[in-house]
Amino acid sequence: MINNKQLVKYCFAALGSPYWYGCFGQKSNKTLYYNKRKQYPQQYEWNLQKTQLNRRVFDCVGLIKGAIWSNADFNKAPKYKASEDVSANGMLSRCKTKGKIKNLPEIAGVLVFKNGHVGVYIGDGYVIEAKGHNYGVIKSKLSATSWTDWAYCPFIQYISKEKPKENTTKNKYYPKCATKYNSIVDALDSIHVNSRYSYRKKIAVANGIKNYRGSNQQNIDMLNMLKAGKLKRP
Repeated sequence: MINNKQLVKYCFAALGSPYWYGCFGQKSNKTLYYNKRKQYPQQYEWNLQKTQLNRRVFDCVGLIKGAIWSNADFNKAPKYKASEDVSANGMLSRCKTKGKIKNLPEIAGVLVFKNGHVGVYIGDGYVIEAKGHNYGVIKSKLSATSWTDWAYCPFIQYISKEKPKENTTKNKYYPKCATKYNSIVDALDSIHVNSRYSYRKKIAVANGIKNYRGSNQQNIDMLNMLKAGKLKRP
C-alpha cells in the first residue's frame, strides 16, 4: 500500500500528462484511443494527435488509481484491480474519513471532491488534478475550483507530517513577501501558503491577533508582519 507522500510524488511526475477519459496511467496508443472512443463516444469528440501518443494518460480518478496500481512508480505500468475501480463519486462514497472543504486538513495527499471530479491536495493551497482533455494534468489553486468535500483515500496509508523545528528562525516565520502586495490573500498566495479564511484565523492566533474576523485592519497588520518577515507560522 502506498502512502500519501508517494501519491503526491506520483502526481507531480504526472504533471503535463494528457487527459483521456476512462484511463489510469496506461501508455497511450492508437488502439487504446479507438477502444475508449468506442466505449465513451461523448468523451472522445476530438482527434488523436501524435503528441499524445506513447504517454501515460489519465482521467481525474484515474490519476489516483494509476498511483495505487503502479505502486507509485510513474514509469511502471499500472495493474488493474477491480475492487478499487471506482468513479470520482464512488471514491468519495468509499472514504471513511471525510468532511466539508472549509475544514480541509493541511495534509498533502488528501483528496478533494466536487460532483463527478476529484483532485489531490498537495499542500499550501494547491491541488494537482486531471482536469479535462483541454487541460491535461495540472497544478491549480485550491480556490480556483469549487471543491465541496475532502477525504482520506481508502486505498492508501496516511503518515503524519514532519513537524518543523520550532527553535529555528527559518521555520518559525514565513519568508518575506514582495512589498508590492496590498492584500494578505495575494501575499500569502505569492509564497505558496494557504490563504483561505479558516487558515488565516490560525495564523492570526499564532501572531497575537485576537478575534480574527478578516477585517481590513487585521489583514493590514498581518500583511505588514509578512512583509517584514515577522509573520509566525501557526
